Amino acid sequence: MKSAAIKYLIKNPLLHMGMIEPIRRDTAEILYAEIDGVLIKEQKSNAYMISVDNFEKGQELINGISNCNLIVVHQKFITNYILSKFGLNEELECFQAVYIDKAKIDIKSELELRELKQNQIEIILRHYNKLSNNEIEKLLKGRNIFGGYKNNVLIGFIGNHLEGSIGLLEIFPEYRRLGYGTILESYMVNKTLENGLVPFSQVEVENKKSIALQKKLGFKISKDKLYWLF
Repeated sequence: MKSAAIKYLIKNPLLHMGMIEPIRRDTAEILYAEIDGVLIKEQKSNAYMISVDNFEKGQELINGISNCNLIVVHQKFITNYILSKFGLNEELECFQAVYIDKAKIDIKSELELRELKQNQIEIILRHYNKLSNNEIEKLLKGRNIFGGYKNNVLIGFIGNHLEGSIGLLEIFPEYRRLGYGTILESYMVNKTLENGLVPFSQVEVENKKSIALQKKLGFKISKDKLYWLF
């Protein structure tokens, strides 16, 4: 099933990298993989991920799921059905950004990057409100959040979401417009490459600053959109 899933998803690799990488990293349970679609459940985040050729196949696969509180969908035509079926009410419309190059990014040495510890959760929650306390705790336990320090003072942080995408980028207000976001994301790209993985992130379509940063760093942006429903 793994090869069948990759064969389908690789037809649009930029859009599907958020499904391809969990399969490659062996964190995905493949529930369906045929010529008309793929459905997986990513084990670390418990997120379902689906891409299908048509509404009927999407409906059939979704009807096989008993309950769901987090799913990423790669076709707009099935989103309303999923929102209604599971009583979900939030939708994030995103582009996928993928760093296809194998070359590391040269990083300025202005900041020291350190893994953040579990006792630093409060400062993360103070500046970042898009994830629950429980999710942040899991990321800290998994050593997945890193802080940037200037003269031993924390100026911001970045990390990996549970399913593997680069995100959580936050530069504290007094340190913005100094290029520190570029340094932090470059660090995560290089760290991902060192682990033999493909760096990818998902950017909300209205977030022009983040899209510009991804392009500046050499990420390719998908033409098609994906939708996080929760």
